[in-house]
Amino acid sequence: MLKKICLGLLFITMGQLVHAQESKLDSTALMILDKMSGMFGEMKSIGFTTNVSKDVVYAEDFYIKEFGSSKVKLVGPNKFLVRATGEQKDDLYTYNGSQVSYYSFRNNIYTIADAPDNLIETIDWLYTEFGIELTLADMFYPTFSTDFAAEMDYIEFLGVTHIAGERVFHIGAANEFATFQLWISDDGYYLPIKTLITYLEEGSSHQFETDFNDWELNMEYPASMFEFLPPPGAEQITWISKD
Repeated sequence: MLKKICLGLLFITMGQLVHAQESKLDSTALMILDKMSGMFGEMKSIGFTTNVSKDVVYAEDFYIKEFGSSKVKLVGPNKFLVRATGEQKDDLYTYNGSQVSYYSFRNNIYTIADAPDNLIETIDWLYTEFGIELTLADMFYPTFSTDFAAEMDYIEFLGVTHIAGERVFHIGAANEFATFQLWISDDGYYLPIKTLITYLEEGSSHQFETDFNDWELNMEYPASMFEFLPPPGAEQITWISKD
C-alpha cells in the first residue's frame, strides 16, 4: 500500500478527515496499528482471501470500476502463494525461498526467476523490478505501523462500527498524496477487514478498495504447495524487468 501512494499522486481531502495545514497522529489509532503489526510479527503463517474493486483508466479523465479477488498464503520467512483473478487475468505466483514463478491460466504461459531469500525482500523485488504488487503486502510487514506513521501527516481513530455484523475499529489517515481508511477487527487479533485508498491523479479522484476474508492463522501448509510444476503444453517466457 505504501508503494502505491508514493507515485507522484496529488493531495486530496476527504470530508472532515483532513484540514489544510493540520497534522495529527492519534495515539489510539497508532496503538491499534501497532497491535495489528505485532500480531503479524508473531505469526508463522497467514492465509486469507481478498475481494478488490479499483478504478482504472478507460479514457482520458474517465475511470471504470474493475473487480478482482485473490487467495493468499504467506509463510515466514520465505514462502508464498498468490492466486489472483480478475476481469482480465487469472494468475498464480509462487515463491519457494529461492525462486518465484508466475503462471497465467488464461494464456498457459509461465516464467521462473531467482529471487531473494526472504519474503519481504522478494515482495519488494517483484514491485521494483516488475511492477507486481501482491495484495497490499506491506500491511503484513511487522514494521507496517511504524512505516505507515512515518508516511502519514494525519492519522485518527474514527470510532467503532460494524461490518457484516463484526465489530471493527475505524481509522482514517492522509498525507499529501492520498487519503486512507482502515477497518480493523476488534476481536483480539486486530486483523484488517477492509481498506480504502482515495487519491487524485491529474484532477481525477479514484479509489482502491480491498475486503479481507477467510483468515487462516498459523496453519501448517505443505512445502509442495509453494513449488511450481509447469502444466503440460505450457510455454515458458522470459520475465522482463519494467525498466
